Amino acid sequence: MTKNGKPFALQLEPNSWLDAMKVLDFKDTLEAEGLLDLGLAFESENKKAEILNKLAELFSTNERDHWISILRKADKISTHVNTMLEASSDPNIVNNNYVTEVWYPELNKNLKVHGTPWKFSKTPANIKRAPKLGEHNSEILKKLGYSTDEIENLTKENII
Repeated sequence: MTKNGKPFALQLEPNSWLDAMKVLDFKDTLEAEGLLDLGLAFESENKKAEILNKLAELFSTNERDHWISILRKADKISTHVNTMLEASSDPNIVNNNYVTEVWYPELNKNLKVHGTPWKFSKTPANIKRAPKLGEHNSEILKKLGYSTDEIENLTKENII
């Protein structure tokens, strides 16, 4: 890997957490509340929850891009985490068919659904809408040996 034209190895350093907290100006707050030692999160579910809650509170004071900008200016590796909606519109996700759109006539619109990144020449993926609840009841029950009258009775009795 290269960085600024120079080779470098990506590695996690023991002080990365502390350095990031200093850069973000969170260190003093976390230290004052006894939450600066990240190892506590592995020792206690309660401490982990306290650390995460405090970080959520601190990060909520500004927008995601603000924090990423601070970390990147300090040469800290950082990126945003997509929401589900953002991920479903990400060009890499869409271009690799992880998400695709399917027409739902009863809604008169396309909805995003899981796609498939695999391309098979002899068995191409055919992504379709999911069946409605009970849509194939009659077909399945006929295959199981039920008569048309029996199926109609099950429907009248609100069993299916």
